[in-house]
Amino acid sequence: MSPQSGAARIAAMVFGLLATAGVLALALLMKKPPEIIALGPMTSADCRQCHADAFAEWEGSHHAIAFVNPEVRKLSQDFRNEECLACHAPRPVLGFEPGERVLARSSDRKSGVDCLACHQHPDGEGIATANRSPQKNAPCKPYYEPRLADVELCASCHNQHKTVEQWRGAPAELKGENCLACHMVDAFREGGRRGRHHGFPAAHDKVALLSAIQLLGGVDESSGTPWVSLSNVGAGHNFPTDERSRAADIQVRWQDEIGGWSEWQHVYRFRDPYRDETDLTNTQLPSGETWRQDLPAPSSGASGEARLLYRSNPYLPDDESIELGRVTLGS
Repeated sequence: MSPQSGAARIAAMVFGLLATAGVLALALLMKKPPEIIALGPMTSADCRQCHADAFAEWEGSHHAIAFVNPEVRKLSQDFRNEECLACHAPRPVLGFEPGERVLARSSDRKSGVDCLACHQHPDGEGIATANRSPQKNAPCKPYYEPRLADVELCASCHNQHKTVEQWRGAPAELKGENCLACHMVDAFREGGRRGRHHGFPAAHDKVALLSAIQLLGGVDESSGTPWVSLSNVGAGHNFPTDERSRAADIQVRWQDEIGGWSEWQHVYRFRDPYRDETDLTNTQLPSGETWRQDLPAPSSGASGEARLLYRSNPYLPDDESIELGRVTLGS
């Protein structure tokens, strides 16, 4: 066989392979994609099928127990204070104007602030996502909704106690772009996909609380006076914020000559009181600010300690509160 005929045969084989590949590619393009049946009326439990990680994070959050939390039930008088219902079992927030107060839903309240509360289209036509390129043929019919990254979405519930207003007035280096940087940190899903953590760490998370404040104390070198201070170094809003039931207390105790300790004594409380507590004033610590107070020691040169206790309920006893820091006062 001549070199020319061999080259011709190879060229013919290559042409045949390319033609076959082209036919296959055309067939794939013309093949009807599998039919996706859109979901009908949904509950948050439906989200678990495709978003197991995010659903598990939400299940461990205080959003998930917003309606059934025993502490909430007690403070709301078992929701006889109906004003609390709107934010503890809300209708889909996207059905309201940005920042507008939501209304309570009448069914499935036990799910609290569930997936649909933040993500459901106001007409039930699809699920909102912050993903700019959602998988549009998914059963829940996702669509891009920029409001999901806007503070006004959170404001519908979380500005009832002026938290978003506090954020607007916070120093730029602490407030960040929106609420998500602190309360929906990055989470990496299967395959390395980047998302947002749906655990919403905040006032019930000790790590989040510790990132917000700095407790210091000591003895003034010139006067010998013990002192204690608290700085809001990490929160883009007041400390503590949101619910008026939250409180943070500075306490101090002193050691005698033989090493015995006194009982803890109250020094100061950081809290926004309820409207009917007319004898109290708002003592929250604004973002970026420092509170400091000199302490009267029982005797010159006395050694002491100061601590910060955080209470999710202002009437919680000390042993049920969270200690966020302790400093030594004197040698």
